[in-house]
Amino acid sequence: MFKQFMKKVKNTIESHKDYQNATGNSFLDVVTNKGLFGEYLSNFALNDVQGTSRTLYNIYIPKKNGKPTEIDLVFIHETGIYAIESKNYSAWIYGNGDHKNWTQVFPNRKKYSFYNPIKQNETHIRALQHVLPNIPTEAYTNLVVFSERCELKKIHYTQQQTHVIKRPALRKLIEELTNKNPNLFTTAEVIKIYTDLKKFAVTDPAIIEQHQQDIAQYKK
Repeated sequence: MFKQFMKKVKNTIESHKDYQNATGNSFLDVVTNKGLFGEYLSNFALNDVQGTSRTLYNIYIPKKNGKPTEIDLVFIHETGIYAIESKNYSAWIYGNGDHKNWTQVFPNRKKYSFYNPIKQNETHIRALQHVLPNIPTEAYTNLVVFSERCELKKIHYTQQQTHVIKRPALRKLIEELTNKNPNLFTTAEVIKIYTDLKKFAVTDPAIIEQHQQDIAQYKK
């Protein structure tokens, strides 16, 4: 039991070192920011997946119109490219894959709408296809991951290669998908895709500001 506990602690520490090196986010940054903490937990769920893989965080991919779109997490594996949209929401969540907005309902009955995360992540995938024109459409999987603090009440969608889950289910789902899906990429190809996308993992304030302005304009 003690050995298992120490192994878990060791893996957690090593996982955070990898995450910190890739993102520049300190441990304090992660534990004091709900969004970053959710992202980190999703990263931790991917650590032990078998096969060659690489992970990118908070990359700003240019869309066809040249404006950047931010992707929370991209998991590149021998079996495909998994675009992960992380939603660190609480309360009850209602949504339909074909509707523009979904709804968050709190116990006090207050309701808030937010943009359909399936459609949001479809935009991310189209941006990835724009910068990776030689990757087939079937290589992409749309994963929307909600916090364990929420309850997915009525979620309906018919989109293919799309999954809406809570974070505790992410590890099992990824393992099922990577075990079921055929290998599409060689080790060299996984590394090549990672290298091609890594250049978009930038911290340029101008790019971040442009993305934030686009979001603000969209919400008006």
